[in-house]
Amino acid sequence: MVDKGIGDYFISDADDDSFDDELLTAPVVVPTTQAVPQAVPAQQVPTQSAPPVAPPIASAPVVVAPPEARPTAAARQATREERLASALDSLMQEDPDIQAAALVSLDGFTMASALPAGMQPDRVGAMSAAILGLGERAAAELGRGHLSQVFIEGDTGYVLLMAAGDRAVLTVMADANAKLGLVIYDMRATAGTIAEILG
Repeated sequence: MVDKGIGDYFISDADDDSFDDELLTAPVVVPTTQAVPQAVPAQQVPTQSAPPVAPPIASAPVVVAPPEARPTAAARQATREERLASALDSLMQEDPDIQAAALVSLDGFTMASALPAGMQPDRVGAMSAAILGLGERAAAELGRGHLSQVFIEGDTGYVLLMAAGDRAVLTVMADANAKLGLVIYDMRATAGTIAEILG
């Protein structure tokens, strides 16, 4: 048995010169030990017997609330403007002698109104505030105390102004044949309701 030393595994200089340069620069191909499996298309995959498919589940029935259970405009909380307009509408429905009504702030701005088509709410508001201011000053200067209402009579009807709390004036226009006692009574009730709304 021949003992091979470490030097037997090295190439000598003479053998090194005999190698062709092209062989040294050639790429080295290393074979793989495992073959890469080919991808199988999905339709060619063997299938087993599939379990039976359950029938589709029926959708739940849609339940519609009856009309009486649906929330209405009256069920929701009315705004302050809607409550003021409702108070004026009630005043005009209760007293047929009242032709128009407006609720005006002390600054002359119209908060709510039920006026005829040709009448401008801004003008009614400005005149109502001016008349009320002049009436309060006259009552104070003449020693008549706190002003409660202003009464104006014209050829074709009446204009009545009444304080609705500390922040507003209720202005009403009535027919010439109106029963003024009933008009003033209805105005006082409405003015009290408005004062509660305005706080």
